[in-house]
Amino acid sequence: MWSQERTQVLRVLAEVYLEQERPADARVLLRALARLAPEDAGVWRALSYASLRAQVPEDALNAADTLLRLETANPDNAPILLLRAQALRALGRAAEAQDSLNRYLQWRSDAP
Repeated sequence: MWSQERTQVLRVLAEVYLEQERPADARVLLRALARLAPEDAGVWRALSYASLRAQVPEDALNAADTLLRLETANPDNAPILLLRAQALRALGRAAEAQDSLNRYLQWRSDAP
């Protein structure tokens, strides 16, 4: 049986991989965690970041969109819009990237 403790160990290891400039290794763990804990916003946030760092913008975009579907109104997710904009830009979708950036700026200006 899979435990929360094991999940936490994998998350920490993924963070270590990111700190060690090994985003591809972090992605492997984070993708597994996304399957084990599909409602965990932190996993999707980290997966988006790791995918962008690993130069896999399509996966970064998918992870960002999943996170935004899970927690649409959470102001802590504003930075994911920046990752989303970077992924869209890397995919050559400049207009959508600009829209995501504008959404981020709007969200930040509305924040207390």
